[in-house]
This record gives sequence, structure tokens and C-alpha cells, in this order.
Amino acid sequence: MVNQNPSYLKLKGSTYYFTRRVPKVLHKFSNASRVDICLHTSSKNIAHRQANLLSAELEEQWNFLRRRETSRRLSSVFGKPLEKLYSTVVSENHSATKVLLSDALETYLDLKGVGRSKTFETSARRSINYFLEITKDKPIDIYSRAEANTFRELLRARGLSVGSIKRNLTNVRAIINFVSKEHGLPTNSAFSGVYLGENIEKSKRYVPSTSELIKLNSKCKNLDDERRWLLALISDTGMRLAEATGIEKDDVHLDAPIPFVEIKAKPWRRLKTSSSERVIPLVGISLWGARKAYATTHTEFLFPKYCNVNGCNANSASAALNKWLKKEVSTAMVIHSLRHSLRDRLREVECPSDVIDRIGGWSRSGIGESYGKGHKVKTLHKWLRRIVL
Repeated sequence: MVNQNPSYLKLKGSTYYFTRRVPKVLHKFSNASRVDICLHTSSKNIAHRQANLLSAELEEQWNFLRRRETSRRLSSVFGKPLEKLYSTVVSENHSATKVLLSDALETYLDLKGVGRSKTFETSARRSINYFLEITKDKPIDIYSRAEANTFRELLRARGLSVGSIKRNLTNVRAIINFVSKEHGLPTNSAFSGVYLGENIEKSKRYVPSTSELIKLNSKCKNLDDERRWLLALISDTGMRLAEATGIEKDDVHLDAPIPFVEIKAKPWRRLKTSSSERVIPLVGISLWGARKAYATTHTEFLFPKYCNVNGCNANSASAALNKWLKKEVSTAMVIHSLRHSLRDRLREVECPSDVIDRIGGWSRSGIGESYGKGHKVKTLHKWLRRIVL
């Protein structure tokens, strides 16, 4: 019979759907005789690309089922016991260790969650809970691409952004693959490369103007409290918020010929990358903020409101400071805008890119970067003092 719809597309209103009949021989493995999936697009070209991917995924699953059925028949012919099928038609023997997803989550958190913030655990648990809304708690090596796609559709239906959907898929994939390696199981590729639609250009982070930075500095000095010292410290150093909130007094060297601060990994605060460990000279408003915080704190921490031996609460600082920035400086401004601003300000004075990367703790590439001791404080200071407002 000639297929009248080789692209498997159907138009409902202005939205395209993928629709394809399930082969009769496979009906006993399916709850429906036809697969219907909303593609969430009115573009025919985009719909074609999505349909091709979905069709290829279905063929892969159906071929697997056909092989399983052939194996079952051969077992019957040779008098061997039939293999017990899971709901995804994978044999029980295939998953010898029977590591359930719920158990994998706990293993992952026990091993990977050490020293991580509370948000790391919260994010992992949330993703797994979402996933278990559309499937059962099963051995981690038998989850299929079809379940990954259904998970994607659940998240879309909830109105999550592409970035949030990708993050949830990444969490589930990371948990399954990490624990699979721990138990010597083959990597499950069901969650790799799940189609999320056409690439949409991300909106760029807002970069404050010079006048807004001057306004910010002025307001910080007028209020002159711990939160404003924290903002000031970030403004002319480009630190990440978590880096700044986790600083100890011993990391701040105000009596040195060139005042500087050390960014190091701590038991209460991890660093994002190995390049994040660095020394930053203190200039301008950041030097003012560091001096104020250092002279005021009665603990070993520079910002005790947000950090102690039990952890670094950068999220709390972020919520409070972003609210203040939007109200007092610009509705488009957030703390991370200051980090973007620092890079632009250094570009404006023609600072070499390797020096910019060293100051901001951005990852550096190239074999040459692993040679020598790196830039001296005096060199970094030479460029930072050029951008002081």
C-alpha cells in the first residue's frame, strides 16, 4: 500500500501534529493503534524536521520490539523459557542489578552532592519527581527514548521554557548515567539529544551603563550596610555572587602593597570551575566595600549574614539584592549584570583577553595557559585601575 503521507504530518488549525500508525504486528505492545504528538509549531519546515526525528526514533523502538518478538518465538521453538517482559518490553534479565531510579537518585546525591548547595539536591529531586509523573520507578537501564520524549511534552505542557526543559532532561540523564557507570551498566542514551525545537537566540544579559554604575556606587555608599558592601565588592572585581559571599577575612589582604582578595574553594562553597581559583586586586568601589566589610564583621566571614561554616546562602543574597537593584538602579539590572559589565569595561580599555579571563575566572583555552605561574597582581591591577569610575 502506498503511504499517502510520507512526512506523517497533520495540520490542526495552525498547529502541526506528527501522526503515524503503529504496525499491526506491534499492536500488542502499544496502548493505541496510532501515535499522535503535537509539534507545537505552525512552520511546515520546522514540523518536517521534527517529524523526521520522531519517525527515526519510532523506527528504532519498533525494530527493537520486532527483534524481541523474533527472539521470543525462537525461544519457544527451542523449548527455552520465555523471558519476562517489562512494560517497555525489555527482559527482566537485561537489568541484572535492578537499580531503580529512586535508588539511583539517592546514590547520586550521596556521592555527587557532597559540598554542594541545597539547590543542587532540590533541582535533582524536582526533575526526578517530574519524570515519575509520566512513568514508573523502574531499573535505570530500561528507560526508553519514548519516555524521554513524553517527559519533554509534560514539561512543555506546564509552560516551562526551553532552558528549563533542557535542565530537567540533563538532570535525569546525569543521574542515570552516573549511577550506571557506578554499577558497570551500559550508558543509557535515551535522554541524549532530545529534540527541543529550533535554536532560539538567547536574550543577552543586560549590561548597565556608566551612569547606572555611578548611580549604584553612590547609593551603596549612602546606605553603607552589609548588602551594599557586597554589591560594591562585586562591582569592580566581576566576582560571581557565590564567590563573594563565601569569602573569609583571611582571604582579604588589605595591608598588601596592592590590596587583593583570594578566591579559593571552601568547605561551605565550591567554585564553578578550576579557573575560578584566582587572585583579584581591589580597586575603586570594591576596595571600599572590602574595607567596610572587613572592619565591621565580628566573625571569620566577610559577609556573615549570608555565610557560615554550614553553608553559603547566595540565593538569599541574590533575591534581596536583585530586588533592590531593580527598584533603585534599573528594572533590567541583576547582580550578574555587573559581571558582564566588568568584561565590557575591560574591553573598552583594550585589556588583553587572557588578562580579562584571569580577573573574571573564566575558563582559558590553549596549551600555553598551562605554562608558567600566570599573571602577577601588579599586572592585573594595572588594567583594573583603568576602569575605576
